[in-house]
Formats: sequence, C-alpha cells, structure tokens
Amino acid sequence: MTTRAQPLDDAAALNAQIEAALGQRPASVTAMADGGHGARLWQIAIGGDRLVAKTAPRHLTSEGRTLRDLAAAGWPVPRVHFSDDRLLVMDWIDHDGSRLSDEGAAAFAERLAALHRTPIPADGEPPFGYRYDVMIGGLPQINERWDTWTAFFRWKRVWTAAWLALRRGRLETATMQRIEQLGARLQTLLTEPAQPALIHGDLRAGNVLCRRGRVVAVIDPAVSWSHPEIEIAFTTLFGGFPAAFQHRYFTLNPVPPGFAEHRCAIYNLYPLLVHAALFGDPYPAQIARTLDHIERA
Repeated sequence: MTTRAQPLDDAAALNAQIEAALGQRPASVTAMADGGHGARLWQIAIGGDRLVAKTAPRHLTSEGRTLRDLAAAGWPVPRVHFSDDRLLVMDWIDHDGSRLSDEGAAAFAERLAALHRTPIPADGEPPFGYRYDVMIGGLPQINERWDTWTAFFRWKRVWTAAWLALRRGRLETATMQRIEQLGARLQTLLTEPAQPALIHGDLRAGNVLCRRGRVVAVIDPAVSWSHPEIEIAFTTLFGGFPAAFQHRYFTLNPVPPGFAEHRCAIYNLYPLLVHAALFGDPYPAQIARTLDHIERA
C-alpha cells in the first residue's frame, strides 16, 4: 500500500528539509499566508538572505521548472533555489501590494509582448502545449502537444476543464452538452496564431507583484505554448489591469478584429471552468451567461 506524503506543516520539519536541500540551516522560519490549494508559505532567513518556502503534499516540481523556464525567457519571476514535489524555495520579492499604475501597466505590457515572441524550440514535436504538464491552481493542466491551436484549445483546455468540473458535480450535464456543441464550432470562431506564444497562463492581478505601481515579479505560472489572445483575455476576467495595459500590448502585438466582441469570451471559458471545478458557485452561472453571449454572436 502506498502512503501519501504529508505536507511540511511545522517549522521543525521544514528546517530540516531546507538544510538538506540548501546545505544551510535557516536562522528563522516564519509562517505566512495560506498558499491556496493545500499549500503553505513560509518566510525563511538563511545566510543573510530572505527567502520564501512553499510547501504542499505534491506537485511543486513543475512550478519550480516553470519559474526557471520563464526566467530563462527574461520574465520577472522569483529565482528558484530548490524544488521538488513537496518543497519550493525561491527569492523573497520586496513588494508593497500596490496596484498597477498606467505607466507600470504599459511597461508590463511591453514585457508580456516580448515573452509572447519567445522563439519556440525546434524539438520535432507539435507546436502547441508544452514539454511537460503543469498545475493551474489545484487542477492538472495537460500540455500534450497538438498541431493546431483550435484543436488544442478545444480538447486540452475547454473540454478537459469542463469534464473535471462535471466529474466533481460542479457543472450540469446540459452545460457540458453546450460546451461540446461549441467545441464543434471553434474552428470557425477562432483563428490560428502566426506562431505559438509562450504564455504565463494564470495572469490574474493577484499573481502580479508590484512596488509603487510597477511589476517586480510574477508568480504561480501555468505555462504553455498557446495563442497569445488567451493570455490577454484572462487579464480582463477578474480586473486589476488598467486600460493602458491592453492599449500598449495591442500597439505592439495587434490582433484581428473581433477579439473584444467574441473571442475574449470564448477564451475566458477556460479559466471559468477551472474555477468552477475548484470552487463551484458562482462560476457555473457565469459560464452559462458566457455561453449565452457566445451563442448569440
């Protein structure tokens, strides 16, 4: 019988694990906020540095890998010192909790546009997806490689998240049927990008750390090579991004007509379905309204 590993949920166990991982024993370990989805955050003082440890029962290896991949692409993320399935140690980010200013939003849009232009490795695999699966919140995000964006989005984003929500009893069968009917139409409703974009994948304001209105780091990625429009759509869903952000981004990376009117709602079905699977209400009702909007188009 396999025994599931428990999280490192006390300072003594965490001290020992960090010493084994980094070769130094922390001078102090202080519990911080709940990290969400079974994770915990800790502030670590070690060797004159201030670090953050994230602990969870499983699935932190991929988060460490994605942070390293984004750092290699020039993205502002915390430096990773160690990661395995139960422990992630990274730099402490000095931020003040401020919201993006117009100037900060425009500067961040420039960095995002540059990230989206990151060349895709010529590894002989289909272009959409990623080299490995990741987590989005507490759900698996399957990054199996596909040849076309519309097929990848249909099956590995919308259908998979809807199925998980349905299996958890948080999506009605009638709504699932509407989603499957929409999936059959996606090839006529969406466009293929000129090239796949490396996206952060969970770009809500809470994952963007600011100081004096400017971005100092972005956390909790759910990366993939996708259509860049899905990233911009996500930034509209929960607020926190000034109009200057989209204006500057679209100046650098123009999109065909119809994004705001139609495609944005289609792309936001994915994060809404993820939230429905994780939390239930009020997201199923919002999904139904989004489908109403799409079906009227």
